[in-house]
Amino acid sequence: MKFSLLNIPDDLYARLKDAAAAERRTVANEILCLIERGLAAGQPGVIVMNAYEARPGLPVLVITELADLRGPAGGKIVLPSRLFPDAAGTVADLDEPVLLAEVYQTVLTEAGGAHELAAHLNGPRLIEAWADLFLPEGVRRAWEEVHPVLAVARERG
Repeated sequence: MKFSLLNIPDDLYARLKDAAAAERRTVANEILCLIERGLAAGQPGVIVMNAYEARPGLPVLVITELADLRGPAGGKIVLPSRLFPDAAGTVADLDEPVLLAEVYQTVLTEAGGAHELAAHLNGPRLIEAWADLFLPEGVRRAWEEVHPVLAVARERG
């Protein structure tokens, strides 16, 4: 793939050239590396906790920052059938504590990546509901290990 950048301000080009020289890259390769890094920075991080299982053979995934959990805090949602095959298409009202717990339990045990955790969970609501969630021991321990605020919420629960 070819690309061209026109009208780069001189001061910016000088900084790009210096950064490229420091890394022993061409200016074009430095620009690609910066773009790649910038795009990756926008993605929520996830830790694969192989020491814990969500269910037999499935390691627990834990988001690195609770602030990245930007799913809806309330209202009605429909989980994708990949996460919720038994009730595909069912509307869950997150303002109902029992339904919120069911959705959060499912997402925490079945999510396939950071994008699913971030899209369906909400950080403050997770902390609020944590003590009432029925989770596999491995899921609870992994999340509390990475996010001690959840252990505090459970103790206060």
